Amino acid sequence: MPESISQSGSLSLSSDPGDVERLLTSLESILGASCLDTMTAFHLRCAVVEVVNNCIQHAYSNQPGQPIEISYDLGVDRVQITVADRGPEFLGSTEASTAEVMSESGRGLQIINAWVSTLRFERNDGWNVCRLEQRITS
Repeated sequence: MPESISQSGSLSLSSDPGDVERLLTSLESILGASCLDTMTAFHLRCAVVEVVNNCIQHAYSNQPGQPIEISYDLGVDRVQITVADRGPEFLGSTEASTAEVMSESGRGLQIINAWVSTLRFERNDGWNVCRLEQRITS
C-alpha cells in the first residue's frame, strides 16, 4: 500500500446505462491507486454506482444522453468522489429511509450511507452535486 498519495481527476459520462460499465472500470483503477483496503474500496465503488444509477433513473427518468460528471480526489487520509447531474433539484433527505427490507426500491440512500463516511447533497449552478467521502483509517 502506498505511504503517500494525492491524485485527482474527473470523468464525463452520460445517462446511458452502458456508461455505468465504463465507470466501473475507471473506478477500479482510481480506487486501486488509493490507500483504501479492498473491501472499503468495493463498498465505495458500489455507493458511487448507486448514485449514478439514481441520476439515470430519478434525475433523467432513464433518458439517455444526459450529462453526469464524476470527480475524485485521493488523499492520504480520505477518498472523495463527487457525482453531479443537471436533473431537477434533488429535494430528498440523505438520511436512511425506512424502506421495507423486501422492497425492490427505496434502499439506495440507506446502502450509500452505510458504505461511506460522509454523504452530502447540494445544488450548485444548476447541478445536483453528491459528495461521497470515505475516510482512511490505519
